[in-house]
Amino acid sequence: MNSLPIADHTINVPFHGASLYVVTYGGEAYTPMRPIIDGMGMDWASQFTKLKQRFKSTVVEITMVAADGKSRAMTCLALRKLNGWLQTISPNKVKAEIRDKVIQYQEECDDVLYEYWTKGEVKNPRAIRKSTTEERTPLRDAVNMLVSKKHLMYPEAYALVHQRFQVTSFEQLTPEQIEPAIEYVHSIILEGELLSRDDRQMTLPLAYPMSFYDQYRHVIKPTELKAPWTYAAKHLIPNGDNPNPLGKILTQLKDFGYEIEAARFQLLSLQHHIEIMQHKFESIERAVMR
Repeated sequence: MNSLPIADHTINVPFHGASLYVVTYGGEAYTPMRPIIDGMGMDWASQFTKLKQRFKSTVVEITMVAADGKSRAMTCLALRKLNGWLQTISPNKVKAEIRDKVIQYQEECDDVLYEYWTKGEVKNPRAIRKSTTEERTPLRDAVNMLVSKKHLMYPEAYALVHQRFQVTSFEQLTPEQIEPAIEYVHSIILEGELLSRDDRQMTLPLAYPMSFYDQYRHVIKPTELKAPWTYAAKHLIPNGDNPNPLGKILTQLKDFGYEIEAARFQLLSLQHHIEIMQHKFESIERAVMR
């Protein structure tokens, strides 16, 4: 890795609810990795080894002035490669309080790659300004009235709005959609334009056929999908490359207002124990091969 002089300038940018220090040099953006890895509660030595092995061509040592005024060499990764590194992280190895964020991020990356390879383009939903919590308050008040007047469950009421505006959560509504959404809810209350219970259940976009695994052909062999017992245990460990349809379903149900914490807790526990057993088997295998 080459050593670069002190960077032109350093800026602080938001990144999925956190902040990154981005150093610009020669038209290329880099981010110091030690603060990110330490902040996620992971072992720096093992991640440093991974960076040198898998991202060698895009890792540099940049001398930066720290908060105490002293110059220090920082291991930095090209910002354009940060997504790739984050996809290699096992959620079970990060702090519990940020585990859901890592899982959500990796699932979003899976969806982005799928959109790119199947449709040839990806639209960033964050490119359009979303409504704020304050802007959505009147809509939630209208939903509360709908639930009370029509004796609905909250997920059912949310699903009506989600289906009408082609979103999976209220947070995705734009400011311009709030007023029409309120009018739609009021029309249901006044005119009784309710779907049957069976139709409401059909509004949940939960479809995970076996073709879901087609996008993971680079990881899973066709023979592993013949029967449950042929599916390798290593694929059950969330590491960014493996499929996680159960995690996606739970995320969608959560977006629809369902309480799924216990189910997610059990899923994460199962994945954690599988990962531990996998490491034990690998240790035994290495010992036998000596």
